[in-house]
Amino acid sequence: MTRRPIRALRGGAVALAVAVALTACVSIPTRGPVGEGVVEVNEPAPVTLLGYSPEQDASPMEIVQGFLNANAAGYSRETTADVSTTFSVAREYLSGEVRSTWNPNEQVIVYPTASSPEVTLLTETQVQVKVGVAARIDASGVYEESAPGSLQPLVFDLVKDSGGQWRISRLDNGVVLSEPNFELVFRQATIYFLSADNSHLVPETRWFPVRNLATSLVRALMEGPSPWLRDAVRTAVPDGVQLETGVVLVDADGTAEVSLSGAALGDAEDRARMLAQLEATLDIARVNSVEVLAGGVPLAWEPARLVRGSLPSDAALEVVQDDTLMALGRGELAPVAGVGPLTGLDVTATARNEAGSVRVVLSGGGTLVRAASGGGDEQLLEAAALAPPSVDRLGWVWTASAGPEGPVITAVRAGGAQQVVRADWLAGRTVHEVRVARDGTRVAVLSTDASGFSLDVAGVVRDQEGTPLQLGEPIATGATLTEASRVVWVDESTLGVLGKTAAATATTVYLVPLAGQTRALPALEGIVALAGGKGERALYVTTSEGELYVRSGPGWAFVADGVRAPSFPG
Repeated sequence: MTRRPIRALRGGAVALAVAVALTACVSIPTRGPVGEGVVEVNEPAPVTLLGYSPEQDASPMEIVQGFLNANAAGYSRETTADVSTTFSVAREYLSGEVRSTWNPNEQVIVYPTASSPEVTLLTETQVQVKVGVAARIDASGVYEESAPGSLQPLVFDLVKDSGGQWRISRLDNGVVLSEPNFELVFRQATIYFLSADNSHLVPETRWFPVRNLATSLVRALMEGPSPWLRDAVRTAVPDGVQLETGVVLVDADGTAEVSLSGAALGDAEDRARMLAQLEATLDIARVNSVEVLAGGVPLAWEPARLVRGSLPSDAALEVVQDDTLMALGRGELAPVAGVGPLTGLDVTATARNEAGSVRVVLSGGGTLVRAASGGGDEQLLEAAALAPPSVDRLGWVWTASAGPEGPVITAVRAGGAQQVVRADWLAGRTVHEVRVARDGTRVAVLSTDASGFSLDVAGVVRDQEGTPLQLGEPIATGATLTEASRVVWVDESTLGVLGKTAAATATTVYLVPLAGQTRALPALEGIVALAGGKGERALYVTTSEGELYVRSGPGWAFVADGVRAPSFPG
């Protein structure tokens, strides 16, 4: 999508234009001149799902089933923000006070395509619905994947109204949607906050209704990050700022108008950062540019230039071949300049920062060594069974080990500086890997305890000098996985995990979105290590036979053999 910078408004408020694209069937030409194809793809208008009013003399079970069928229509037909009047068709199935007090926005339960709700009549006036759960989405759009086989029982009480018609008198807040309907009326989108040092945009991915998506995103930005990320980031949006008109209007040309009011804005630098947050957050298909007013005055500042996204596409894969650290470039391996031989080091893992100024290797599984030229290697840390290292953008090298009172996550720097990173929620667990995101603000942690495996993502709380102090309370991801051995960042909001599910017979690579469903990649026998660059097509694996493969086409393509310990920056 071609994007234009944020600029001041030139006119008054713009109207929201919704275009519906109609596609006709045409034959495929077999002759004629070559013409230019479609150069820009626009997001289609939201799909309208129909809900139907209750039928006369419907039974309690039919009323409940009709209500469930009408749930999705509330997202596709309504535009009002008043929670007591949205979902007008679904509310026709409710009685008395419940008709106005039921809050459909409190929770969304998404059930798998292959699992229809099971409706049972418990008594003459009570119906139970058992629904499989693929995911739950809370009121702020936070997505939580559910473990396979998860079930949710829902109980509906019914009464007869003055006309002798059954209506629902008691029910839980929230709605129930099938996966296909959910994907039609909801959209995954990202809200961007700031790293503590104001250098990086930090993403938080959530799900919002497609209709009025731009408004939902800006409101979420103003409300701030979710609790798991709150202590690790900041925002340049001042407290008290609101949408002056209550909505973000997007015109037919894709220009979003954001009119702010309610509080004084910060200094010029923070205003530029706020504009950067708004522009990144509104980087959705129907928005090409953003125009901002604050208290009726156009904001003419350019957005701050902040780092956003996953690794750059030119980040090179590095592997160990014999006793040499090698970089992959143009399909060939060549020694990494400035790094001496790794003779005498039993290298099991390597890591570096983006600049390549900090390079470390894990030797024998228990010694962390900074690799340098001329054989001047520096031992940074030694402990039993150290986790594979990860190097953040500030030069801290992260690893984990077992301690007398539980796992110890340690960050070290050249010269001997060490910092134990507090993470109380890991008590009683064994940490197998810690992997820091490119922004240095989030960390993925693989751990196990007596109850099984966990893949968690937490915010990194640092002091003013950037020293990592503790991990915030985490969010759980990868609920369908039963075990895992390695984790990498595939992009800014997706993890790559080497693991298994209950239904799998062999270990393979899975894509695990922080807010979405886990997906298996094609199987490859004997995978033992994983490295992730920019996107799925920059995923590399090595096998127990020392073969290197890259994700390609419908499977994996062979690259080289005789290698181990693949890694990208991070």
